[in-house]
Amino acid sequence: MSKSAKKFQKPQLTKHNQRCSATPDKRRYRDNQEAKHDLRNFRARAAQDLKTKGFTTYNQKRTYECSGCNGFHLTSQELGRVKFEVVRELTIQDLILSA
Repeated sequence: MSKSAKKFQKPQLTKHNQRCSATPDKRRYRDNQEAKHDLRNFRARAAQDLKTKGFTTYNQKRTYECSGCNGFHLTSQELGRVKFEVVRELTIQDLILSA
C-alpha cells in the first residue's frame, strides 16, 4: 500500500478503546478513574446547561464495571439496574465518592 493510500485508511481501534460487545452504543473507559473524570465533565456540562437553557440532556449518575468488556461505562440508572454490571461490595471510599 502506498503512503498516500495509508492516510485515507480508517484508524484501527486499540484494545482499550474498542466498543463493548454487550453495550456497543456506550463508550468504553479503560479504568474507573478515567470514567469518573468523564462523569465529572458531564456533571459540569449538565450544570451549565441548567443555568443557560433551563434543562439538560446529560443525566449520567455513576460509573460501573462491565462484565462484557472488562471496562467501565457511565450510566443514568441506579445501582443494580444495569444488565452487564459487575456487582461488588461497596467500600467506604465508594460511598464517599458517590455523595
